[in-house]
Amino acid sequence: MTKRVLITGSAGYLGSKFADLLAACPGYEIFGIDICEPKNLSAYKHFMQKSVTDVVAMRGIFEIANPDIAVHLAFVVTSTHDRRLEERVAIVGTHNFLDCVARAKIPKVIFLSSAAAYGAHDDNDVPLTEKSPIRGVDGYGYSRLKARADRMAQDFMSAHKECEFILLRPCLFIGPSTNNNFFDVLKYPLVPMISDYKGIRDPEFQFIHEDDMAHCLLAAVQKSVRGIYNVAGDGAAKFSELVHRFGKHAMAVPAWFLYPVTALLWRLHLVTSPPAQLDFIRYPWIMDVSKMQKELFKPQKDSIQAFDDFVASNVTN
Repeated sequence: MTKRVLITGSAGYLGSKFADLLAACPGYEIFGIDICEPKNLSAYKHFMQKSVTDVVAMRGIFEIANPDIAVHLAFVVTSTHDRRLEERVAIVGTHNFLDCVARAKIPKVIFLSSAAAYGAHDDNDVPLTEKSPIRGVDGYGYSRLKARADRMAQDFMSAHKECEFILLRPCLFIGPSTNNNFFDVLKYPLVPMISDYKGIRDPEFQFIHEDDMAHCLLAAVQKSVRGIYNVAGDGAAKFSELVHRFGKHAMAVPAWFLYPVTALLWRLHLVTSPPAQLDFIRYPWIMDVSKMQKELFKPQKDSIQAFDDFVASNVTN
């Protein structure tokens, strides 16, 4: 029996990979909505070039698709100075999606949150589990808004027990196609490592390869599971190791100096990340992924292999 799958943010970095993968599997019809037209338009039964913030468009695509499965990927990933836009896509878009799901009584939902929703905090659980608090980082829009959207999704999941709701919290997904300003810090001539009263900070990082992330979404479509899942490849690497693998040198910089300087450069539009994003190279935010591996999906590549694919692409290009 053919299943109808509706994907928001389907023309984005991850959405495109997922749509291509799903199109290659028999038994699925794909419907999508995004502000950009996808390169793989032929993969779609129907595509609507609209924003998830447009409630009329969202209700329209749900009516056209009448989906068996709804997948929410739409989000502003790259930090901008337009807080209103980021909030509209994250919060209004999430509200519109969940409202349409409830109205249409969609039996299965896949919602993409992020490890960033936990936030990077000095007192984080190590490792973070699916039961760890969702706190975000206030000064970093992506983290703050992922936390708000995550809580909205959790509230919906609690109120709609009849819905097979899968909430994914992936770490940084990475590979040859990565275009994420989170990694811009590695491109500086000298990469800063934050020092404070505890010494030089060197937190661990997890990654999942972009292809594995698309396959994780496919597993969520195909398997009968419900709940929250942390998503990452096996293993982790300290920030200093990432700097070394990228072929750069690190330099310890005091937090009291780095944060205000970054804030000034951010206000002048001279850097691509707000100062609060520095918390993610200062504090722990490593996750336990045993539940994912047991119930949902086991990535083919570990964190280091995924990062090395990214490095190879950047060195080549």
